[in-house]
This record gives sequence, structure tokens and C-alpha cells, in this order.
Amino acid sequence: MKRFFRKQLVVSFAACLVVAASGCAGTGSDSTPVAEPQSGSQAARGIGDKMVVGETARIAVAEAGLEFLARIDTGARVTSIHALDVEVRGGAENKRGNKGKPVSFRVINARGEDAVLESTIVDVASVRNAQGTEYRYVVELTLVWEGFEKVVQVNLRDRSAMTYKLLIGRNWLAKDFVVDVDRGKPEE
Repeated sequence: MKRFFRKQLVVSFAACLVVAASGCAGTGSDSTPVAEPQSGSQAARGIGDKMVVGETARIAVAEAGLEFLARIDTGARVTSIHALDVEVRGGAENKRGNKGKPVSFRVINARGEDAVLESTIVDVASVRNAQGTEYRYVVELTLVWEGFEKVVQVNLRDRSAMTYKLLIGRNWLAKDFVVDVDRGKPEE
């Protein structure tokens, strides 16, 4: 089994060298995907049909009508948004008992613009961080980047002390995006 795997690896590596040496990479031939910017945007096609996003991006939350300068974090499983004044209607003391209940909360971007939203708690996430484990309510929100809309689960957290009020996790990136950390930061 090991020998077969090494042979496959060598064959794959050799094929990559042949493609690179032929000069067809990036020429638009049918055998090689090309990253092309969408008209009037910073978006580009990456691997296959995936779009390329930088380490930060301007992303709008459709329900709030607000734009956020977001940090793209491939280490975070779920997207997180700065939320204050979280109130669960008919809430239980145990956060896990509030799944399926209506919740209202206020989101605020780095410019201080805010909006009050209402949604339904779809999950209660257990999140481990440097301070220990905390439980956060999760709602579904529509995030918009460069005209591309995607509904994802977002956990609600007080991110007052953090630079980025919207942290984009792998659940937004999955199946649609690759990250290029060399991309420039969007203008303020």
C-alpha cells in the first residue's frame, strides 16, 4: 500500500511539473482553471468554481442592512458577529433550553452603525477559547460578498474589544471559497 501511494505521489508531482513547464497554466486552456476577476469587483475565480477571498473582506448582513469589515478565519468553525442586548422571549435559565425560541439582538459594525434584529435560535454552540468554554446562541443570517449571498449559521457574541465585529468561519467558506492571504485589505 505504501509503495502504491508513493508511486501515485510521484506521478502526480511529475504531472504538475509537466503542466507548469508547458506554460499553459493561466492561459485559459480547458485543462487549467484561470482566476478571472468578476466585472467591477475584487472577486476572482480560484480552484474550480470557488471564489478567492482575502484575509479580510467587506461583507454585508442582509437582514441588518449593514456592512462589516470581516476577518476571514479558517480556524473558526462557525461565523461570529458582534451582538449586544440579546433577549430570548420566554427564555429558559439553561441556554440549551432556548433552542427554537425567538431572540432579538443588536448588531454593531466598526463604524458604530447598528440594527436590531429578530430571529430564531437554531442552536446553542459550545465554544472553546483562551478563557475556557462558553455557550453562544446561533441564528441564521444572510451574508453578502461581491453580490454573492449565502445563508449561514452565526453565533452571537459581544465582540466589543475586538477589531473585527464579524468573524467569518469555515461554514461560510465551505464549498464556495478559497482564501488568499496575500490579497490586500479592502479600503476603509
